[in-house]
Amino acid sequence: MNVRIKLKFETIYLDFTLKQVYFYYERGYNIKSDSFQRYSFKITTSGDMREAQLQLLLALAMLIATLLAGFAPLKVLTVVKNNGVQSRMIQRILSLLSCFAGGVFLATCFLDVIPHVNGNFHVFNKNSSLNTRYPLPELLFCIGFFAVYLLEELCLRLFAHKTPSTHSHTRASEAHEERLNAFGCSECECDGRDKIQTKNCGDGMDSIAYGQLRKVSSIAESLNKAETTTLQSITFAAAMSFHSILEGLALGVQDSTTGIMSLFISLMIHKGIEAFSVGLQISKSNSRRLKVAAITILIYSLMTPVGSIIGMCIQNSNLQSVLKEGLVTVLEALAVGTFIYVTFFEVLAAERANEFSNIMQLIAIIIGFSVVALFQLLELFVMSVQQH
Repeated sequence: MNVRIKLKFETIYLDFTLKQVYFYYERGYNIKSDSFQRYSFKITTSGDMREAQLQLLLALAMLIATLLAGFAPLKVLTVVKNNGVQSRMIQRILSLLSCFAGGVFLATCFLDVIPHVNGNFHVFNKNSSLNTRYPLPELLFCIGFFAVYLLEELCLRLFAHKTPSTHSHTRASEAHEERLNAFGCSECECDGRDKIQTKNCGDGMDSIAYGQLRKVSSIAESLNKAETTTLQSITFAAAMSFHSILEGLALGVQDSTTGIMSLFISLMIHKGIEAFSVGLQISKSNSRRLKVAAITILIYSLMTPVGSIIGMCIQNSNLQSVLKEGLVTVLEALAVGTFIYVTFFEVLAAERANEFSNIMQLIAIIIGFSVVALFQLLELFVMSVQQH
């Protein structure tokens, strides 16, 4: 499939060579196909319909780009796993890439989403009868943050009550320890191996056995860690999917071709970096559950087109413009709270707690932050050129 894309703000040409089907968009549609027989027809559309169709086409393109960027880390990790490469260097590289992703999320939150929310709230506050000086956006940020925090804690309790195997291992560990104490046993370490030493044994000799207590405890700890990792992956994917819906929503509520194309180009650059970072986090958290990781990445990739459709419905609805602005502002502000939680609790805190160099991790975070910051500068430069 050969794809040639030429973008203009007034006229857009998309050429696809696939079974000799040619699709052109220029103030309407002109479709020619000779896959089975040659025929041609023309569809003329109104301005609003053309823009809606353009938004759907661009949402589909964004879906494909997000899928490619999101599945790239999963493919890399799969190849590494199949080749048996599990060296410390690979783990260090993955940690640095996660820190890079954390920097991307950090910059996206503070340089992109928050300024956008504040700008929308300023317009809404000016056009509505609210006219308040209370920091409502910041309040909604915190509400979104606490909502995700509460959701994860509730899920932790739910997982705890529905996983009796973990508790059975824990109870077995406690019972085993009680039996050891009853016989005067204590745990010690000898030559780097865990053992149980019985003090009150006949003939004045110590009977040393390799301890199963530590083994049972290790199993319970591993199960708890696996559940926590799965839950964090679900929380992370849900938060990022919510953010993706809002990104698509911003595309869907655009009402001009120029606005649609400008936002699309910006989102494509942003989503490429973000999707790779999200795919990396999901793939790392589900390295032994590739199907779960693939389904999660697919759901995340679908959220932007879904948000675009929702935005189109809102834009074409009979709601007042002020009410539309308020609804979009509230949703975006709640998304900021989820972004803050994911950035600091799910990504940066987890990477900072591992054994790798914090200085190198900080450099990776700064690089990720700088990439988004530079793209923000580039976007402002392009907008200034267009205005002049």
